[in-house]
Amino acid sequence: MVWACGCNDSGDGGGTPGTSGINLSGSWTGEYTSPGIRIPVQARIRQSGDAVVIQTTKSGVANFLTGTMGPNGFLFMTDSVDAETWTSNGDVTESSFLIRDYLYDPSLGSDSPEQDLILHR
Repeated sequence: MVWACGCNDSGDGGGTPGTSGINLSGSWTGEYTSPGIRIPVQARIRQSGDAVVIQTTKSGVANFLTGTMGPNGFLFMTDSVDAETWTSNGDVTESSFLIRDYLYDPSLGSDSPEQDLILHR
């Protein structure tokens, strides 16, 4: 597996926290959800400072995301498959978080569905 950001990880979590003080590096479990879909996933997160890389066992979208964590713990990620933006929804902690990509539908407006990656350890 090749990690594209120079993020380091000793294999046991490792990594370095960013300005928020949160370190997400390591192994995670969870699920990918989208309207009518719920898929269990495993994830590996690498973090070096504010740079974050998430790779999951899901194929296609939500498989490989790169981005940053802000000083307040907010995650801003980009999916390598479709270049869509995923952002954290709720608190990001060292034990759980949710990132979301809104699937905007003009006919639904603010009621548009979303796809989520929900991870915990």
